[in-house]
Amino acid sequence: MMQHNNNNILPIEKIISVLSYITMGIAGLIWIIIAYIYKRHIKYFLMYNIIQSMVIAILLAIFKLIMSIIMPILSLIPFLKFISAILNYILSIKIIRFYSLGLSFSFFEFVIFIILIYIIIGVCIGRVFYVPFLTKLINKVMKSYN
Repeated sequence: MMQHNNNNILPIEKIISVLSYITMGIAGLIWIIIAYIYKRHIKYFLMYNIIQSMVIAILLAIFKLIMSIIMPILSLIPFLKFISAILNYILSIKIIRFYSLGLSFSFFEFVIFIILIYIIIGVCIGRVFYVPFLTKLINKVMKSYN
């Protein structure tokens, strides 16, 4: 867990970080473009969270793409057809439903939701929590950032 000095983190940086996670990096990308246009430096904490939200979005997109390619192929193989059907069912069944909000989550979506809530809580208290694999990847990307 990396801790940043809360006195140096502005509320707007926390808000942009949270919005970046909620929008899967879009709000952060817009903030980077605005900072570039006005020639402003983005602090490490905010840039770290923007990049992390974008990496999460990219990894999710890659996972969904791979699954959309692999599942039809697996369903053509007689023995693996059964396994792919079970895997497809597990990934798509809605385990949690919020009827009043019109939301429902599959197991996979729920796990991602919990991870994002965990990260967002860290942002709100001014910390960057450790997420296996992801934190090491972001640290490598951020080494040269000042």
